[in-house]
Order: sequence, then C-alpha cells, then structure tokens
Amino acid sequence: MIKDLSVTILVDNRASENGAGTEHGLSLWIEADGFRLLFDTGQSDLMFRNGQLAGIDPAEADVLVLSHGHYDHTGGVGSLLELRKDLPVYCHPGVVIPRYSRQSDGCMKPVGMSRSSAMALMNREKNIIWVTRPQYITGHIGIVGVIPRTTDFEDTGGAFFGDPSGQSADPIEDDTSLWIETVRGIVVVTGCCHSGIVNTLLRIRQITGNNQFYRIIGGFHLVNAARSRLDATVAYLQAERWDRMVPCHCTGEVAMRYLEQYFPDRMEAGFAGKEIR
Repeated sequence: MIKDLSVTILVDNRASENGAGTEHGLSLWIEADGFRLLFDTGQSDLMFRNGQLAGIDPAEADVLVLSHGHYDHTGGVGSLLELRKDLPVYCHPGVVIPRYSRQSDGCMKPVGMSRSSAMALMNREKNIIWVTRPQYITGHIGIVGVIPRTTDFEDTGGAFFGDPSGQSADPIEDDTSLWIETVRGIVVVTGCCHSGIVNTLLRIRQITGNNQFYRIIGGFHLVNAARSRLDATVAYLQAERWDRMVPCHCTGEVAMRYLEQYFPDRMEAGFAGKEIR
C-alpha cells in the first residue's frame, strides 16, 4: 500500500492566490511513494507555468494518463510529448475521435482533442498503452478502463455528439478514472466523470473489493445536473464510507454549494495550486 501520496492541482477553473493561472480545464500531478504521474494536461500549456510555481515540472512525469479525449483535458499533450518523446501514455482508443457539444444557442462546438495533440499522440503510438479494461499502472495505482453505466439518474452531463450535425450521441465511452491504494483506503481521481461519480465509485469498489474511499478528487461533471440527480448523488454518498472529497473543474458552482451543504466537514473545493496530501 502507498504510504506517501500527494495530489497537486496544476490546472483548474479556479486558482489560489499564489499567482496561478486559470482556464476551463484540469491537470493533476500525483506523487505516490516516489512515482510521478500526470493526470490530464488542461487545454493549453498552463500546466507548465502553474507547475513552476509549485516546483513541479510536468515533463518529469513517469507516465501520462488521459481521462478522456476532450480539449480541456488534452490541450497540453503536444507540448509535453515534444519534451518527453518516450513518455508512456495510458488512454482509451477513443480519445482521438471527433466530438461536439450542442451549446445553449443551438450551435455545435468541437470539443475533441486538438489536431496538434492528436497528431503528437499518434506519432508516438508505440508509447501508448491502450486501456479499455481495469489494469494496474504500478503495484498500487490502477486505471479503471471503461465504466459501466448502471445508475438510472446519471448521464454524460451534456449534449455531446460524435458528428457536427448532432445526429449521433457520444456516450464518451473513453471516460475513465484512477484508483490509488493507500494505507488509509482508496483514493479516487477523476477527470470529468462523464460516466457519473456514482457509477465510477461502484466500478472501483467492484474492481478492488474495497469500499473504504479515503479521498475523492477531481471533476464530477455536475455543472448541468438537475436537482433529482444531485439528490440521488448525495443519497449514495451518504450511504458510503469515505473521508473527504475535493471536487473541482466541471463539478459546477451550484453542485459545489449543494455538496458542501450536506458534507460541510468533508468537502473542500479544489483549485489550481492546491496540494492534497
């Protein structure tokens, strides 16, 4: 079991007062007993600038894990792989497919990985570990793979499509998360949780046989969630064993306040520059 674990938020929609920049995106730096893992890259090179403030160089990662193929999680891939041409990358084969989102005005917005990031990734395909099933990255860090959608109240969290005309719904099958086995319990790290935070926790419990979640960190994609989904999510979390959650990025301000209302002593909002030990 991992004894010394820290998670530093390099990129998020909000930041601390230490001068860190913000953008709509997510990137997390994880150090586990000396093993260094970069989880997502935000939508630009901001992870490098914010990393400097925290004394972290993302190019020194031992592995890169991509939670899914949206632009706000993969924008720094090209720059990173230019610096680290041999860097192992764990991701689902679907991360490079085109994707779109219907906006409130009805317009379709491309939300997939940028062409430059996709080309940088595919040009180094020999370094990619394609993931569809649960597997360990190290002895005590695992990547979940495809997450079954078993709840009846969770969805992808938006109007996502695989074509610019909006005819083919995108289930975002590539959405995945990490579990980290520590001496205090399982630490769960999510990207956007398009599979649903409850589906994700259920799957990790099924994989590990452990229902003691110590920390739950990352985006929960509740930004568009109806009250019924928030109620059902809270009901599940109230029934489970976990110590503290650190929601950020796409969780949404309304959902943040809602979760804080029910778990005032166990929730702390995430932001760029925050370190969780």
